[in-house]
Amino acid sequence: MIPIPRTILRRILPLAAAVPGLAGAVTWTVDLAGKSTDVSPTMHGIFFEDINYAGDGGLYAEMVQNRSFEHRSAMHAWSEWKRGGAVGETKIARENPVHPNNPAFARLSCFKPGDGYGLLNEGYGGIPVKEKGVYRFSVHARAVDGYAGGLVVRLVRISGEQLAEQRVDALTPEWKRHAVELTSSITDPDARLQVVMDTPGSVDLDVVSLFPKDTWNQRENGLRADLVRMLADMKPGFMRFPGGCIVEGNDLPNAYRWKDTVGPIWERKQNWNRWIQDDPKRPDHHYHQTYGLGFFEFFQLCEDIGAAPVPVLNCGMSCQFQAGQLVPADELDEWVQDAIDLVEFANGPVTSKWGKLRAEMGHPEPFGMKHLGIGNEQWGEEYFKRYEVFYKALKRSNPEITLITTSGPGVDDGNWRFAWDKFRKGTPAEVVDEHYYRPPLWFLEHAARYDSYDRKGPKVFAGEFAAHRADRVSALDAAVCEAAFMTGLLRNADLVTMSCYAPLLAREGYVQWTPDLIWFDATRVMPTPSYHIQAMFGNNRPDRVVSSKLEDNDATSEPAGKAGLGTWDTQAEFKDLVIRRDRDVVFRSGDGLDGFTSNSGEWNGEGNLIRQTAAAEPAVVMVDQPVGGDCTISVKARKTGGSEGFLILFRSGDGSERCWWNIGGWGNTAHALEVHGWQSPHVPGHIETNRWYDLRVELKGPNIRCFIDNKLVQQVSRTGRPKVFAVAGLDVAAKELVLHASNPSSTPREVEIRIPGWKSEKPARGTVLGSGSPDDHNTLDQPDKVAPRGIELPVRGGNLRHTLPAWSHTVLRIPR
Repeated sequence: MIPIPRTILRRILPLAAAVPGLAGAVTWTVDLAGKSTDVSPTMHGIFFEDINYAGDGGLYAEMVQNRSFEHRSAMHAWSEWKRGGAVGETKIARENPVHPNNPAFARLSCFKPGDGYGLLNEGYGGIPVKEKGVYRFSVHARAVDGYAGGLVVRLVRISGEQLAEQRVDALTPEWKRHAVELTSSITDPDARLQVVMDTPGSVDLDVVSLFPKDTWNQRENGLRADLVRMLADMKPGFMRFPGGCIVEGNDLPNAYRWKDTVGPIWERKQNWNRWIQDDPKRPDHHYHQTYGLGFFEFFQLCEDIGAAPVPVLNCGMSCQFQAGQLVPADELDEWVQDAIDLVEFANGPVTSKWGKLRAEMGHPEPFGMKHLGIGNEQWGEEYFKRYEVFYKALKRSNPEITLITTSGPGVDDGNWRFAWDKFRKGTPAEVVDEHYYRPPLWFLEHAARYDSYDRKGPKVFAGEFAAHRADRVSALDAAVCEAAFMTGLLRNADLVTMSCYAPLLAREGYVQWTPDLIWFDATRVMPTPSYHIQAMFGNNRPDRVVSSKLEDNDATSEPAGKAGLGTWDTQAEFKDLVIRRDRDVVFRSGDGLDGFTSNSGEWNGEGNLIRQTAAAEPAVVMVDQPVGGDCTISVKARKTGGSEGFLILFRSGDGSERCWWNIGGWGNTAHALEVHGWQSPHVPGHIETNRWYDLRVELKGPNIRCFIDNKLVQQVSRTGRPKVFAVAGLDVAAKELVLHASNPSSTPREVEIRIPGWKSEKPARGTVLGSGSPDDHNTLDQPDKVAPRGIELPVRGGNLRHTLPAWSHTVLRIPR
């Protein structure tokens, strides 16, 4: 039986049958005797980044916000509490702290106790407690000037009603950690924590902490059990951590340094989060990292859920989208040593410095780290100067570690091309991390992306991807498009060894980025349709991909879209743009930019002349009027400056997707068609500056013909997008054939599956993710609106039939 995570709604469907009226079934033949490819156990994984309150306030189960008074607003989430005429004051002090890495603490002075003076913490928009739930409270406290009293610790409702109470006595003149357990009398999702003095005097407080006892594996410095269960149920092959942009930092002082995150929690050096927002009215204006969830906890989590640890380290560069600070390439020793020491912390013997610390933290056995990322998504020559320093040093010290490099924050752009040119010219690379945040259509058009990659080059890590609808909702259609793309990743398992969706977690009301895989609030969790797709692939990862062929699988459609003009790092002039259908003119440029909308670049028009003057990559202006069917686009163009040539867009959406003829691209060396991820062979060519060219693109059905000065330069025939995206593999241990099939369309697709030589007639069992509408999505109130359902199909003579519902992904397991 297919393993279905316990978080997934289980429901067995009736035996599937052909849908009346469906014509032209797709034939899918699985060739078990043909070529097969081993699949890496790290093929499908997860990526944790501390964004959207994924760490503090999320996966990390600490319920007190700003427990050590280290936020940039030191009293954030705290307020004074006094009753019955109590008089006192609270100050933030820094002399003789618990630890130099944790310099701030609260000094409470009670002048008149009344019914108590102290502090109230609101947690992250409330502290959720359950009836009879047990909560571990701890605090570092110090009696000041002979204070002889104690502390009263309570859980209370907003109304002041007491839910639990304990005392902390025997305070000393030196810092000492005190711990008690509180048991709540009722359930309240919006409780508060009180720490109260009932005797005159002064006391210092720091690291004021409250954890549910019921954390994952009951650990004291633990993680939210419900969120970890969601991760474990995905059966991830690896976990990449801790980010993301927080690795880089807004500037170098803000960069994530792993050594700040290990050891006792009161000795960890805290940091503000790279994703903090500047608006004081936003709750994430105070987004910080206590580092209670640090590298030890990440390694431990990976071990718990059976995921290989894949840490990422700063390479001496802060975020290039922000400050862009650089550590000089000849001053990287400290940063390189951090990487070498991390390997020792993860894998070294207990007799080594960092292996000894790991053992002291409770894990004498090595964690078995095998991968390490050098930088997040840096780009350009400055990155590679630093990457090569790290590469050489780590290969000398730890040649067994596979190093992961980056091709930049995007794909198919100048930074990406620069990186891959470096690899082709000899820059050493073992695994290259590529990121794609693109519209759903991009994932369909790029499902075959890696079919033509050079197998002699480095392996590929699809390290961050997600289908971004215009409304950024994680709906069913986006998830199914991701699944279609992932069939291509799995089919190319000889090249693609790792992949993961991003971001992983988002706390409702504290969000900087959407879409996200798992949503949660203080008490609930919600899987998105994309989560279910990732879980379906993670739970059904074959050991080997086998050859298979899809026939009658071309989904032809009426070509439609918009036309436009563009450049890439080039300035140019255009005139006399004419679009014809047969002999009829459907659009003609005339008065400047009338009838056009600029998407990027600096466009201006005068009379019949249109100019683009920026160095944008790309600069695009679109014709407002859509043009459907066959047509001819002609224009005169002149390059006035820059490094490349021209772009003529056709059958395009808003211009953000590549559907164009690229003339003089690739450093002004070639012409090629780029059509939603597909690319024609390059034709050598060069565009001269200050020379007018006559350009023409003829579109007729699947045929595209391209002319320069009336000379045919390129001619191609484009078939339609596949109806079904599919891949087949073998689960050797289970002795089962594993089939993944996606139908990203509004039409159900009947598939006849043929397995020549298959002897068993045991029924196939599997799972379908689908819903009533491609726009359907889950919410915290309706977490199972889109959820997988079980199916069972008969197998007769090595054949079976199944109708893939509209907008669905199906996994089948066929036992021998």
